[in-house]
Order: sequence, then C-alpha cells, then structure tokens
Amino acid sequence: MTLACRHAGTLSEITSGATVPYTVVSHGRVLGTTELEYTRWRKGFRGGSFLPATDAAGLMEIAVGVSPACFTLSRKIREMDRQLDQGSPTIAARLPRLKATTEHADVASACDREEALELELCGPDGSLIETEWIALQDTEFLLSLADGDVSEPDWSDDGWDPELEMSLDEMSDFDDDDEFDDPVPWDEDFDLERADQPETPFPRYQIFVTLVDDAAVP
Repeated sequence: MTLACRHAGTLSEITSGATVPYTVVSHGRVLGTTELEYTRWRKGFRGGSFLPATDAAGLMEIAVGVSPACFTLSRKIREMDRQLDQGSPTIAARLPRLKATTEHADVASACDREEALELELCGPDGSLIETEWIALQDTEFLLSLADGDVSEPDWSDDGWDPELEMSLDEMSDFDDDDEFDDPVPWDEDFDLERADQPETPFPRYQIFVTLVDDAAVP
C-alpha cells in the first residue's frame, strides 16, 4: 500500500503542476487528489474538493453511485405509498414489498460496489493515513435535485420497527473531546476581505473523511 501511495506526487505533477498533499487510492490505483481544505468542524473529520485522476472515470462512477441509487429508491417509496389504499403504512409493512423492487436491489449493489473499492487516504510523503470512513459525493448530482421533486417520504408513524431504532445512547456515544472545536471569534473585516476575493467555481466532487488519529491531517 505504501508503494501505491507514493504515486501521489507523480499524479499531482501531471494534473496540476503543483503538489497536492493527499491522494485517494483503490487497490493500489490512484482515484484522485484533495487538499482537504475545508474548515475543520469536528475532531477527526476533514473535507475538501476532490480532483479525480484522468483515467478514473469508471471508479468515480462507483464511488459516488450510492446517493443517486438512494434517491431513486426514495422516489419508488413515494410512488408505492401513493398506490396504497391505506395512508402512511408502517415501516414493517413497507419492507417486504420494498425489498422486492429493482430500486432496492440497485441500492444494495451500489453499496457493495462502493465498499469493494476499499478507498485509502495517503499523505504527501506517501504514507498511509488511517481512516474510519471515506466518502465522495457528486455536487453536480446534488445541485440537480433542486430542479426536481425532492420531497421526503413520510417515515413518521406509530408502527416504527424497534429493531431499526437507534438509541439515544448510541446517537451520543462519543467523548467530550469529539465535540466541535471552540468557535473562532468573528472577524468584522471578514466580509470585506471575502468581497475582494474572486469567485471560485464550485467543485464537481467533494470528499469527506473520518480519521483514526485527528493529528494525522493538520
């Protein structure tokens, strides 16, 4: 894995002519690069724009394929609900019919394919940076949702399956050190400085990672 990570410098020279500090690889193949430049918002979490490698189109389609599949499934759920005589069926009542749909199978397949990529993050020196989670998203797809029907299916009912519930303890299972960083005092000159800066294009792809060691990425 270390050898694969060492291709990061070569890729950055080819794509931009400048050093891009972090590289994402899949089974030794370079998927793309990122600066993880977004403001740190919580301990262990990092994010930034993502530049795919020129020959990684097929892998990128897999890496960002879960969100479109889930959105298609949500539309199928709304369609099924409209066809039912009863209003707001319970989760338990939905699941058997839902699992029989092509859309449900597509989501399962997309998740399996994304997981099989086994994405890994490499540092500027070619070393592997341990992560708990790496996710890529296609902002072009997300922006396209604004032009369509993005209403959410009605999941609120009295028949929620207890096995699907997440307890409050599970939802809040993190140390105090994992809380958001202390807020930075607002700079009154920030808006003026921002107004003087040229607008930058919105990135086509974004990356978000959860680090095992928060200090691994400054």
